[in-house]
Amino acid sequence: MHVTIPDSLKEFIEEQVSSGRYPDPDAFVSDLVRTEAEMFKQIGAGEALPVDQHFGRRLEALLDEAEQSGDHLDVTREDCDAVEREALDLLRDSKSS
Repeated sequence: MHVTIPDSLKEFIEEQVSSGRYPDPDAFVSDLVRTEAEMFKQIGAGEALPVDQHFGRRLEALLDEAEQSGDHLDVTREDCDAVEREALDLLRDSKSS
């Protein structure tokens, strides 16, 4: 398989390799794909997203998917605040275990 990486991302990938976490760009991309595959398996099973360095990117992808689905609900600021409080509680609980 051949993957083309935009120039805007090549520097980021090179930084990841230079950090010593990955032996080469292929290893970084493979790890990224493996992480995403695991995330999709978890979502399919109805499990929570893992809170790690990729959380923001996963959440953004899910929000984009939801927006494109056409199934929308009106959400108030209070709804968002409640979700945020629940997420923070879950995060605190997971760190204390």
